[in-house]
Amino acid sequence: MFLNLNDVESILSWWSVFPARHDAALEQMLLSRPQFGQKIRAAQRRIATSEHLKALLSKSLAQQDQHLAQMSDRRAAMSSVEMLRRDLAMAA
Repeated sequence: MFLNLNDVESILSWWSVFPARHDAALEQMLLSRPQFGQKIRAAQRRIATSEHLKALLSKSLAQQDQHLAQMSDRRAAMSSVEMLRRDLAMAA
């Protein structure tokens, strides 16, 4: 996907792919790419005022929380040997 930070519609399309992650990324872009601040803030205003987009963000955040909880449960269920094996495999 191509993200054009000069185009509010492009920002919204990109944001809609993964709202939970991209919402925070927009905040970071405001700091790291101030030249696009006007368009980013316009996109954020659209998100904040659109019931559909707010619902999309809420759903995405809930899915992300559920995923993190599942991962935590999986890690808790792993034996120390399995955790070591996994960590070594990831480091390789």
